[in-house]
Amino acid sequence: MQMAQPRYFRFSRAGQIAGFAFLAATAAMTHAATAQTTVPHRDSRDRLLATNACVKCDLSGVDLSGLNLMGADLSQADLSRANLAGAYLTGATLYQAKLTGANLSGAVIGGANLSGADMGGVNLTRAVSSRANLNMANLARADFSGAKLEYSNMEGAILTGANLSRTDLYESRFLFADLTNVNFIGANLHEADFSHADVNGVATDATTICPDLKPGPCDMHALSESGEKLGIMRQPHFAGEGATPREDPFQFVLTLYEG
Repeated sequence: MQMAQPRYFRFSRAGQIAGFAFLAATAAMTHAATAQTTVPHRDSRDRLLATNACVKCDLSGVDLSGLNLMGADLSQADLSRANLAGAYLTGATLYQAKLTGANLSGAVIGGANLSGADMGGVNLTRAVSSRANLNMANLARADFSGAKLEYSNMEGAILTGANLSRTDLYESRFLFADLTNVNFIGANLHEADFSHADVNGVATDATTICPDLKPGPCDMHALSESGEKLGIMRQPHFAGEGATPREDPFQFVLTLYEG
């Protein structure tokens, strides 16, 4: 049986030119699509560096490591997966910002307003803060190990599964916070307030410094109930829509009730 011979096609000069034109157009469209996804990030970064503000900007995945962003306004900005390692964010406003998966290891966030921020899975290892406002923030699975977060406000925050081992939390507030399965091994909880917090599954041991300055394990359920025993109902304050995000990070409402 005779095998069929392959057929070869010869393209005309015009056909070759048309083919090259098609390939060039395809490459141009691909380049344009890539530019559309990267230019806004670069423009947002440039705007931030020029004005120290970038409200509602898309800075996802952008490298801002080591930058001086003191007092910057990044309210409602998308900083998911951004690299902020070692950045100076003292007094910065990140109200309702998206920081999921961001790297803030070694960052300085003293006095920063992160109220209502989405920080699930954020890396805050060895971060340095005093009086940071993290109330109502989503901090589920966040890693705070070795951080200094004294006087921080985490009222109403979600910290399920977060790692706060070896973290300095002196006089920090966790009123009504969800602390389910949080790791406080080796943490300094001296004078911390856990009133009405969900403390199921919280881990402490002999290396934990309890709020009464005694070594652990700490009786977290007793600490959670302490607010009820005082006859005081504390509602976490949250700067909601239309409110000024630069409010006092320790403002809260006290409602007395009959015990």
